[in-house]
Amino acid sequence: MSGAAALTLAALATTLCAAPAASASDPGGMIGRGEAMDRAWSWIAEQVPYSQSGCHENQFGCYRPDCSGYVSMAWHLNSSLTTWDLWNVTVDVPANDLQAGDALLRDSGGTDHVALFLRWADGAHTQPVVREEYDFGHVAEERTWTDGLRGFSPRRYNRLDDLMPYGTIGAKYDAMGGPNSPLGAPTRGERDASLGGRFQAFQNGIVIWHPDAAYAIYGDILQKFWATDAERRWGFPTMDEAEAAQAPNGTRGRYQFFEQGLFLWSPQTGTHVVHGAIYEAFHAAGHEKALGYAVTDEMDEAGGKVQQFQKVTIHWTPAKGTWITNN
Repeated sequence: MSGAAALTLAALATTLCAAPAASASDPGGMIGRGEAMDRAWSWIAEQVPYSQSGCHENQFGCYRPDCSGYVSMAWHLNSSLTTWDLWNVTVDVPANDLQAGDALLRDSGGTDHVALFLRWADGAHTQPVVREEYDFGHVAEERTWTDGLRGFSPRRYNRLDDLMPYGTIGAKYDAMGGPNSPLGAPTRGERDASLGGRFQAFQNGIVIWHPDAAYAIYGDILQKFWATDAERRWGFPTMDEAEAAQAPNGTRGRYQFFEQGLFLWSPQTGTHVVHGAIYEAFHAAGHEKALGYAVTDEMDEAGGKVQQFQKVTIHWTPAKGTWITNN
């Protein structure tokens, strides 16, 4: 694994462990992934020893401290189920759709065990990171199964609320106002983005995460982002959308910076991306306050590139660099 990949995975682990505690569910009721993983972390923090008798009690209730009791506690079930009983409250999911709070379950071939899935330790999705109570002489812990799924079935608790935002994305969504924000209600659960990120879709936009921050993208800027190959082309956002300056002709709009470009929008001009050497010239000349908003994307021109703005056109060639002409 590269150093960059290791950093990404470590940062993802931080977002899952250090996020604010999720809202409390009712016993046997719907539960979000964030709350399930908060509950699971409590036994790891308390170093609860494995046992097949009795129960361990904390703020999350009293559950048998074996593998299935641990998962029952994490999911806030009414009681400590056995590995056999857990089949009855879960459904199969594809391994490539495993998400934090799902389970890996097996009761065949001499193995009766269940663990909570947290994330993949590798980009090839062959080494699951799990939280589990797994044998006498051990305590609840988070560890990587370096030998793969080993015949375990990916399962999802049938009362797990896949849509409920959690972790850093959940914190961002809540800070924006939740369902009353410009994003609206969630429409799908958090999933992998390209390049080591995560995202969640809402009625009117997305929140996308990449170590170590999450930002919202919505409206016309999101439509442009999607239409131009998203984070694979522009990288991840480095800020939320904000109000842009007023152009000389009175145009007002919005902007959002990404790792590889500036998305600039106004009602009159739509959304266009300014990047590379043309962006540097745009920036040096005073941005939209001086030059107006972009009215085209960057285009080819006689061995170079060109982009039109409301007041000027910015040209670029490898030999000459950038120069500005009035419209």
